[in-house]
Amino acid sequence: MRLTYLSHACFELRNGQIILIDPYLSGNKLAPNYEGKPDLILVTHEHSDHADASGFNAMVIAPATCKFSKMLAMKVGDVKNFNGITIQMVGASHRQSKYATRYLITYGGKRFYHTGDTYLDGIKNYGNIDIMFVPIGGHYTMNINEAIKSLDVVKPRIATPMHYNTFSEIKANPKEFQAKAENKASRYNSWNPANLSMFETKIRHYELCSTRLIITLKFINA
Repeated sequence: MRLTYLSHACFELRNGQIILIDPYLSGNKLAPNYEGKPDLILVTHEHSDHADASGFNAMVIAPATCKFSKMLAMKVGDVKNFNGITIQMVGASHRQSKYATRYLITYGGKRFYHTGDTYLDGIKNYGNIDIMFVPIGGHYTMNINEAIKSLDVVKPRIATPMHYNTFSEIKANPKEFQAKAENKASRYNSWNPANLSMFETKIRHYELCSTRLIITLKFINA
């Protein structure tokens, strides 16, 4: 499984098939030159910084408030299977959107939780989560301290920050999130951070916080 962070709230999951989540590549000064050819695109809501999917020849899963030529509309509570990838749409708390959502993705034997744009009151526990993508920029989403509180609710094995520094309104330091998250993990023996590492230090995905950083996921005790 390979995970690539493409800035803002955009991630690519690659394990044979390619999933692109919340693309924002056009007009985004932090985005790398992306030459991938996704098989599936997930869009959490209609805002342009999450829905830059029109330039791809791929199926787009999105709420009905979005409009794409090749699209499968889902609503909160729906579960779909796409070539062995399970996609569940859940609701988000983002009052700026007409219909804000998030995704639970089961792919390659792992479970991902992309929280989209959400405030803390929208965070819920959905059982075992291997990787949680969590916004930290504030203003339109949770800030760092709220994102840390969300980890108490979700208890993911790994948490990676997103939705920061793309605009002046969402300036945030991911290393601050890292320090606070790792401190929290060390206080929960049930998460066994010495062996399981909820904030996987071997991956070092906070080290450079690079929009071009490619992570090969290695799960301990997988």
